[in-house]
Amino acid sequence: MSYANWIRTLIVAAVVVLLELLCRVGVIRTGLMVPPTEMVLELYELVQNSEFWAQVFISAKSIVIAFVSAIVIGCLVALVLHALPRIRDSLEPLIASYYALPFFVLYPLLIVLLGMNQTPIILIGFLYAVMAVVIGTMNGLDRIPAVLFRTGRVCQLSPTQQALFISLPAAAPYLFTGAKLAFGYSITGVLGSEFILSTSGLGYQISFAYNNFEDQRMYALLLFLLTVVSALTILMYRAQKSVQHRSGPANDKDRGAQTSVWSRALAGLAVVLIILATWKFATLFVSGEALAGPEATFAQLWQLLQTERFWGHIGETGTALGLAIIVSCVFGTILGVLLGLNPTSSEVSEPMLVTLYSMPKVTLYPVVLLFVGVGLGSKVVFGAMYGMIPMTLLAMNAIRSMNPALRKSARVMRLSRVQTITTIILPATVPEIVTGIRVSFSITLLGVMIGEMFASVRGLGHLIMNSINVNDTATMMAVTILIAVFAVSVNTGLIALDRAIHHK
Repeated sequence: MSYANWIRTLIVAAVVVLLELLCRVGVIRTGLMVPPTEMVLELYELVQNSEFWAQVFISAKSIVIAFVSAIVIGCLVALVLHALPRIRDSLEPLIASYYALPFFVLYPLLIVLLGMNQTPIILIGFLYAVMAVVIGTMNGLDRIPAVLFRTGRVCQLSPTQQALFISLPAAAPYLFTGAKLAFGYSITGVLGSEFILSTSGLGYQISFAYNNFEDQRMYALLLFLLTVVSALTILMYRAQKSVQHRSGPANDKDRGAQTSVWSRALAGLAVVLIILATWKFATLFVSGEALAGPEATFAQLWQLLQTERFWGHIGETGTALGLAIIVSCVFGTILGVLLGLNPTSSEVSEPMLVTLYSMPKVTLYPVVLLFVGVGLGSKVVFGAMYGMIPMTLLAMNAIRSMNPALRKSARVMRLSRVQTITTIILPATVPEIVTGIRVSFSITLLGVMIGEMFASVRGLGHLIMNSINVNDTATMMAVTILIAVFAVSVNTGLIALDRAIHHK
């Protein structure tokens, strides 16, 4: 076992022992958490029950189908978008805002189209996972040396052969990164759907245990989930290192120069019109109880915007989002910088952070509610849970990839550690920090929305969840459209800022 693995093992052991002591002496009171030993004993009893494994199999099958489908479709979409740069540029704000959308609102429509079974849950898991594959694959395709494409043309390869034998193998490291994220998102989508929308599966079992005050069973199920996700994440982390290779730099500047601002705006408008036309066409085959049409949705949104109560919900969500972004970005940046300054600490912490991020955070909502309670605090915690780890990882990687000459210059000038961080390290990592803010924004918004769905009686997420419960599709779609417009608008500005800083 390597030195970093020994340290990680000691950290985990220390946390477990500390939790055991805090629970036993009463610092963590009964009702908030059970001692780890009791979790293990309860889990030992569960794994001997055939019904437990039947529920695990239901969730595992759905996750595998969603994950594999996301890999196949995601790679195809990435290849098409990479070959069509103008369409890609116009879709970039929509892609950046993708994870801000609460896909759970599609569940009533999916039930009508696909039936009351696991298929809608699999599709939601697929929707959460596929964009991670698209983004990771496109990043890899951008970094393929031009000589490889010329080699394909010289060998007279067909587009399919070019993709299978050159493009995808050369983009493998970044594709693997997208696949690793997609794996976590597919777990989140499936278990999250089971948590609120199903009567079977591991997610449902966790929800059932929480609602029936079966704390030992709930924590045992969470321990099982954490153990399995950790093991699979470690395997994927090691597999990724086996395919790692250096690629050429991305040609984002050249690609961005191919299309003007007006061209991107017109292409974006065309995409919006296509979405509206598809939406209208779908309503011809689906009743209004499953999918409200564009006219009814925008009419309902206009009515909502004229009520003071709706603006109160908007203000509640805005406050929670603002605080969650501050926590995610500020504390994530500080933690990432501190970890990145020391090679050992970054090597020890990165696999642990990736594992924690792969956990389906929606299943942790009972724990958050037990410690924080219902209200603004729980929503901020949910948002920070989603956005802080990506920000930390990006800041840490930015520090590790810095030009070594900058630190040597600081030593030559005899700068203190604080002066080195504030005058050299932080300014040098500003582009990556801006990218981190752009990445964290959408997923922090998603975290806040999920927090409002489960842990609040106010906010836009609460309105969506309430609309699902009473089958008010017009309000549900209206709030979702408002969130989408807000997310796309903010991401458009962040993308422009990101490009301006990176191209200086």
